[in-house]
Amino acid sequence: MKTEGWSTRRVAGQVDSSECAVRNYCEQWTRESTHARKTGSGASRKTTRREDRRIVRELDQELALVDPTVPRSTIREDVGVAIVPQTISSHLAEANLKSKRPFRALPLTPEYRQLCLQWCQARSMWNVTDWQKVVFSD
Repeated sequence: MKTEGWSTRRVAGQVDSSECAVRNYCEQWTRESTHARKTGSGASRKTTRREDRRIVRELDQELALVDPTVPRSTIREDVGVAIVPQTISSHLAEANLKSKRPFRALPLTPEYRQLCLQWCQARSMWNVTDWQKVVFSD
């Protein structure tokens, strides 16, 4: 796109990236004739491959599938490897698992609260027989 004369802004919009990223990419291509990341770029791994497999196995078998709301600190203690919580999140992502933080309370909008109140008021005079005809689910 750049060789066709497109501006950096237009290319960034087309590929859904920032102008800075497109500019850096083009500069690297001009300098090195490649767009590959350099070896050794990024943070170094704090765990060995063996520990990585152990962490994923622990996450997969015991905690993440059984209870996805387990905090990362608990997972770290159970695995027995001295790692930061971000490493646990990375391993969860690599294993296609997700941890979920439970809601303290449902995020209700004022409009939804009003609708709930109206629903309850409309049924405030129902008796047991009326309620037995309702199926509840969460």
